[in-house]
Amino acid sequence: MNTMLRIIGWLGLVLTLVPSLLFLFDAISIESLKLAMTIGMVVWFSVAIIRNRLEPATD
Repeated sequence: MNTMLRIIGWLGLVLTLVPSLLFLFDAISIESLKLAMTIGMVVWFSVAIIRNRLEPATD
């Protein structure tokens, strides 16, 4: 489960970063950029919250 969440989190991060490079080289429009980065952000932060709740706290 943890490995699957880690992979999904990395995909969310990639979906947040790659569209900016594509926009830089005029490969996608601004609307597509905003949509992809918003989806990536939601996925990344959602997975981070889930992973933090599943992992035991170590103090």
